[in-house]
Amino acid sequence: MYCDNLTLCFIKYLESKGIKKIDEFKDQIQYENLTAGMVKEQILNITEFHSNTLGYMEVMNKRLDNNIGKTVEQYKIYIKRLSKDLDNLSKKTPVNEFEKILLDKGDIYLTRARKVIDTIYINNYIGLIMRSMKRSEMCIGDTSFNNLRREDFIEIRNIKDCCYDMVEMDLVHLLGKIRRKGIELNFGELVKEFCYLESLEKDSELFIISLISYPYEFMKCCNRYREKSKSWTEDEYVLKLKKAMVADGNSLI
Repeated sequence: MYCDNLTLCFIKYLESKGIKKIDEFKDQIQYENLTAGMVKEQILNITEFHSNTLGYMEVMNKRLDNNIGKTVEQYKIYIKRLSKDLDNLSKKTPVNEFEKILLDKGDIYLTRARKVIDTIYINNYIGLIMRSMKRSEMCIGDTSFNNLRREDFIEIRNIKDCCYDMVEMDLVHLLGKIRRKGIELNFGELVKEFCYLESLEKDSELFIISLISYPYEFMKCCNRYREKSKSWTEDEYVLKLKKAMVADGNSLI
């Protein structure tokens, strides 16, 4: 099939795989209303999307971004930056409450972040990357309930985040966001179910559990403070940092 519009061509490809591109869903699902059953159903939707699109090789001329390994590399950069911040802070007196909290709690989060990276590397991370590349795995990117659902077909609203990546990353995105919302679920059980449906091994389970344990909100807040990327007052930065620590919860590894 020839198509001179890349996006339209990709939509037709998805339709040929039983996936329908829609403009909007009639209703919006709020995270506070989520149940374990709803999350399991979404996992089924995600795994069906993966199964149907496995091996996509741009035959329809839609150029997908290749995001394989990008998240882990970004997390490693965050670690280096926080380590440098803490080293600098240790040589001077903190100038405000944010820096006092960072000096007091930063090493805890730095150790936690390093453990995440160490865990995935000693559990066949490179092998997971090679598998993903060999199989040309496609990820949805936005796995939220307001972007992907199932009626008669798998329906997707936003396709701009579709990319080449390890299929595990779609579950990392889904469960990571749910966890940061403070929703209590058996994440280990959900990860096992996903890996069973995807025919993935134990290394994949450890990869997912590790990445959703990464203190992402804490790191993000520290980056914003360092770069002054937000026009927040010092009190607002402190409040955001405290909220970040709550959102990150406890590590699962």
